[in-house]
Amino acid sequence: MRILTFALLTLTMGGCADRITAPVVPQALSNETTHKIYVATNRARNDAGFFGAERSSDMTYLDSVVSVPPSHKTGKPPSYNATPDPQRHFTIASETEVSRLSEFVQKVSSDVQSLPPRDREIILFVHGYHNTYQDSLFRTAQMKEDFEVSGAMVNFTWSSAGQALGYAHDRESVLFSRDDLERTLRAFAKQQPHKLLLVGHSLGTMLITETLRQIDRKEPGWTVRNIDALALLSPDMPVDLFLRNLESIKALPTATAIVTSTKDSALFLSSQINGTKQRLGQLTDPSVLDGLPIALVDVSNFNDSASFNHLTVAGSPALIALLRDARDIDTLLSPEDSTILSRSAERILVTGQTVAIEVGAPPN
Repeated sequence: MRILTFALLTLTMGGCADRITAPVVPQALSNETTHKIYVATNRARNDAGFFGAERSSDMTYLDSVVSVPPSHKTGKPPSYNATPDPQRHFTIASETEVSRLSEFVQKVSSDVQSLPPRDREIILFVHGYHNTYQDSLFRTAQMKEDFEVSGAMVNFTWSSAGQALGYAHDRESVLFSRDDLERTLRAFAKQQPHKLLLVGHSLGTMLITETLRQIDRKEPGWTVRNIDALALLSPDMPVDLFLRNLESIKALPTATAIVTSTKDSALFLSSQINGTKQRLGQLTDPSVLDGLPIALVDVSNFNDSASFNHLTVAGSPALIALLRDARDIDTLLSPEDSTILSRSAERILVTGQTVAIEVGAPPN
């Protein structure tokens, strides 16, 4: 059964010929739409100089500019190529390596401080399973574009194999990356005043919760004091492991959300591979979370065929349009009746401080 599952993963999730080669194309700077994306990675470079799947004990920090092709449509997965055409593909237009973490954080913070006060946010995105360097970089740029993010976006890209059969490698890379993410988060937390938003997808959510657990065990209450918002998108971890990690995280940020879907095919396969009944990203029952202060956002009424409903938040144009209307994450996640999610909800369940919102799809 598990061999068949892995075979299905290979057929449905593998297919891009070259997802490692990521050349810099300076002429892409002339594109109408470009976004600065900061990158922190523990990937090692391959012989050609591109970031691959091998782990490095040294972090690399980059100040990158990504161009968005004129043909891009909201919610469409980033298209790219080993020999990119900036008119058709997401393209790295410039890339400057920053030597030290302190210098990297200062560059990001300086950019944020130049923004209007309400836009002074740093959003640190941690990708999931089956992601190459290009996958994560261009997905971060796509989300910045589609959600019209004004603040700075940092792509923390850990050493995923970027292969359908690389799940075991990716799980080990998550464990390998905890200290690197901790150092990065601590460095950004020192650079106040700004909001620090932490967003994870799939296996990246396990990396986030494992890291916050180890920080709070050393310094109780660090998470709630330093992270302004936490969003876990389609988390690929068992519910009991999540709850066990929360025993060490003394308090969660006021704005904490888990985005789930009962139609997530990737998590269904993960549950089969891991021999668990349900992954956290499939959860819709708020009582399971023991009344914790979490917004459980069910997006099962929306579809994203490109990701097999595993990243519906970034792949459904209708859902993106709904979420984009929220000026900030606090407005989006507050359980009060006046909020955007509450106004669009088909169902709201409250258990203790846990609020479960089933987001209703717009009329056809």
